[in-house]
Amino acid sequence: MDLSVIIVCYKGWERLSKCLAALDAFVLQSFSMEVIVVDNNSGDGVLNDFEKEFSRFRFIRNSINGGYAYGCNRGAEAANGNFLLVLNPDTVVSEKEIEKLLENAKQHPEYYILSCRQVRENGKGCMGAGKFPGLSLGNLIPFKPESDLTFPDWVSGSIMLMRKGTFNLLYGFDESFWMYYEDVDICKRARNAGGVIAFYSNAVIEHNHGGSTRINIQTTSITKCEVQISRHIYIWKHFNRFRRFLMHFLVVADNIVTGIFAGIIGVLFFFVPKLFVRTLIMFRMTKYYFGAMKRRSWVSPRSVSFLKNSTKL
Repeated sequence: MDLSVIIVCYKGWERLSKCLAALDAFVLQSFSMEVIVVDNNSGDGVLNDFEKEFSRFRFIRNSINGGYAYGCNRGAEAANGNFLLVLNPDTVVSEKEIEKLLENAKQHPEYYILSCRQVRENGKGCMGAGKFPGLSLGNLIPFKPESDLTFPDWVSGSIMLMRKGTFNLLYGFDESFWMYYEDVDICKRARNAGGVIAFYSNAVIEHNHGGSTRINIQTTSITKCEVQISRHIYIWKHFNRFRRFLMHFLVVADNIVTGIFAGIIGVLFFFVPKLFVRTLIMFRMTKYYFGAMKRRSWVSPRSVSFLKNSTKL
């Protein structure tokens, strides 16, 4: 088997349907492929319909929503392909573009992780690679490719190709991350292990963000909080001593100052969902910070690694 495509989903059924339909249309003359869909405990029974419609694909049901990293790792454990393609459920890919990526990866074993250009349905580009976070409050810095093949610090987990042997060498994704930064983290570890992160601009996929993260304001508030929580986990893992302390302090200060202001605005305009979600974020982040101080751990309570309490303050 040449390629195992791993898709982790949580509801977002309309976009998943488009994603799987595109993969189901592959003729597969130049490479062999299996598709593994990992459902993070959506719990509404809709997955049964997908199993019937896409009967040649494999479906795994997780008993918990352990996050994106957890789902990807479960899919990789079941994969038979020499290469793994981690793919978001809100993407639409063509066989020709995936073939370009796969051939490039086969020719360059030094490429530990390979990705490509992403565009929205309207043709507008979206961030698919970047530089590792620095002292700018831990934010990710966008990367603009200047040639067909470039080498950023990290590539997005929305489309990420690697050998299964490389994935195993890196011990997969870190399940301390519930959502976000797990892709930046695995790229950092790949670079530390001597591998190259490659970005191929000649291959293009359609990626329409937000299929599973913007179902309602509750889900939106949870996922936006997880961005900040994952920033703290990444800082803890990849920075030392004073720099680690400074970056944690800056992120906390930024979240508190902007969070309180945005939260008050959300209370005043509670009837506007896009504003009220800021109030929910403020309460969730406040709860997280108090819990983190009590536990002395940055790990998200939603993470499967939470009980291990491995990320000390």
